[in-house]
Amino acid sequence: KQWYQRRVREKLAESLSDGTVFGIISELKEIQHIKLASLSSERNGIVKAFQEKKDKQATAQGETYEKMMAEENFHPSKEERMLKQFKAESAELEANEKETLQLFDLKILEQLDKQVEDQQKYLDIAGIPGMQQTTDKLTIKKQMFMLSVIESLPQPE
Repeated sequence: KQWYQRRVREKLAESLSDGTVFGIISELKEIQHIKLASLSSERNGIVKAFQEKKDKQATAQGETYEKMMAEENFHPSKEERMLKQFKAESAELEANEKETLQLFDLKILEQLDKQVEDQQKYLDIAGIPGMQQTTDKLTIKKQMFMLSVIESLPQPE
């Protein structure tokens, strides 16, 4: 075990000696931040679009309700049916929003998993020990710790 740890330290020191790895890590972080911002913006756009649909629906329902109340032949049972219809329409829109957001959130998770794989691949190619493609949660946590240690080191000049 000590031999392995010594070998990992030597290989890490070797891969960090020229500063290239620091640049790669910095670029990968920047790409990740841009991707996260883009996905967040896209999700916020979906939420905003649904809010606009809800607002239009509420306005249309309000106008319909006012017209119905102004009718001479108004009957309370007609009001009850209309309110049930409004409630069903609103529930349908809510369900549609929830499903759309769940599907988009799954898309986000898939894209983030793909980004982790890509980052692992680039870091492995850069020669950083312990940076191989994996989906093992413990290994990924170790890799993240290794990256945080690397980021805390002073960069060579």
